[in-house]
Amino acid sequence: MGSSGMLQAVLYCLQFSRELGDEEVERLSRTILEQPFHDLPVAEQYAGIEEALAVDLGRTDLSWQPHDEPAVRDFLRRLLDRLDALRPWREPPFRSLGTDRWEAFTRGTLLARVRLSSPAQDVLHARLRSVAGDAHGLRGLVLRLRSGDEVALVAPPPATRPLADGDEAVLMAAPPHRPPREMVEAFLTHTRYPRERLTPALPRRWWRGSGGALPPGVRPARG
Repeated sequence: MGSSGMLQAVLYCLQFSRELGDEEVERLSRTILEQPFHDLPVAEQYAGIEEALAVDLGRTDLSWQPHDEPAVRDFLRRLLDRLDALRPWREPPFRSLGTDRWEAFTRGTLLARVRLSSPAQDVLHARLRSVAGDAHGLRGLVLRLRSGDEVALVAPPPATRPLADGDEAVLMAAPPHRPPREMVEAFLTHTRYPRERLTPALPRRWWRGSGGALPPGVRPARG
């Protein structure tokens, strides 16, 4: 995301703010750290704001904003100051990665079965996307957790008739990785996913033993 994209993301968050006081600076800084725009690392978001300040904001359309250019420019400076004060920056609880290693996950370690809630209530379900080039039309979301672990949520193509208790997915890990139990705990901790909607895969037990079917094309390594 360039400076223009980062500026628009910040402005979008300010459009209903009557005042750009310290509370708004704190709110946006926490958003950048905990829920990064477009899953960008904090350093890249920071650089985008710096670049936006370096250009003439007078060329930016602020007609849809309740704030004029001087107010926006002052806010961006104070936002950078606050981010500097919060260094060293931690990784966000989780952020999505690309699907370059998709096959490594679909043929990796089965960690758990996940009963998804509706996309309106389930932020991870809402972020599932069809994986380009997947022969089975699988939907996926690859996450890097604050713990440093990487996991993938893998779901079948959208059902023509939704299940009564929501869609099902599997949580997978690509080797090398930590022990599965630790990976599951890290996923629950950092995504805050409801524990009751996740069934860990038991050692040496296949999927059918937990009451469901694997998504097409998912071939877990035997453990």
